[in-house]
Amino acid sequence: MIAYSGLGCLPIALLSAVLAVWFWIIDGSGGDWATACLAAVPIVLVLGLINLLTALSVNRAEIPGRDFAVWTSRHRSGGTPLQSYSPYFLGMAGLFFVGWTAQWVHVLVAVAEYAALTAAYYIVPELLRRPAKAVTVAQRREFAQARGWAFRDRLPALAGRWTSGPMQRLSTNAAELLNNPPQAKLRGHFAVMSGTHQRVIFTIADAFEPVPFAPFRAWQQLHVTVCAVHLDIVFPSIRIALRGTGTRRNRHTVEVDTLRPDFAEALVTEETTAAMLAAGVMEWSIQGRDVLVVLRDQPDGTKDGDTQDEPADHDLDAVRAVERLTMVISRLPTDFGPWADDAVPDLPLPG
Repeated sequence: MIAYSGLGCLPIALLSAVLAVWFWIIDGSGGDWATACLAAVPIVLVLGLINLLTALSVNRAEIPGRDFAVWTSRHRSGGTPLQSYSPYFLGMAGLFFVGWTAQWVHVLVAVAEYAALTAAYYIVPELLRRPAKAVTVAQRREFAQARGWAFRDRLPALAGRWTSGPMQRLSTNAAELLNNPPQAKLRGHFAVMSGTHQRVIFTIADAFEPVPFAPFRAWQQLHVTVCAVHLDIVFPSIRIALRGTGTRRNRHTVEVDTLRPDFAEALVTEETTAAMLAAGVMEWSIQGRDVLVVLRDQPDGTKDGDTQDEPADHDLDAVRAVERLTMVISRLPTDFGPWADDAVPDLPLPG
């Protein structure tokens, strides 16, 4: 039922080997499970490191025009890439460590220890991100108030509204559920600003986005800004990107991610790509009534032609992204009646 690609079965084999060694030690020590648990801790950590190093060698890819590599899912089991099993190895090591301490404490205390370790894995990175969130919230609140736009520190209603990962159909059976990667929903939005600018309704919100296919997604997250222009009608979800530098050796190529190829054929035209290049929008998406661009770079200097001896204004950058996105929308083909839906959801935050 679970599909494997390449070395995707390696973590399953290594985790199974840990359990086999653990039982072997128990059997050889006359049932001394505490000693077996202690011995299993370094074993599972070493095997987890082997799995991660293997992923580094086979599940990384160079990006044309950039000087860094990204994680991929070429080698995976089910919907989980090789490197994304790293937390499982840590979790098993923690379980064996707690099992070793159980010889001195009550079993409920041991369970509480494991729960505390697990909670710390997810809570600590959230605490480390709080200072950056506080700075962003304070700066954007002042920015919004100066322009009379609506603002919220946080907006739970945005959870699940936008996705940054590959678009995929809902799983209809157990096999699809096991083999499809989890959707990368943007959650925990903060510093949400909404209003009307140049006669379009927009929403700007920040979030932390897990690095795609990263080993430790709870820790490896990027600070992103979502800039959305809201339409009066709903369209099928689609993501369009231009890759390459546009030079003779590295011409632009169009990447399209959608579940509606008929809509993509009507939308992605030479006029659309020309509008993207003219506006400087290299990647954008339609998700329902929202047209999005996600700013993933938090630059040290200013952008859009500003001088480098002044501090960057990320809120102004976000508003300029809305302006560029509006420029793209204004130059799109207009005959989209067959794909339009009048069942329009509410705005995230009325301006």
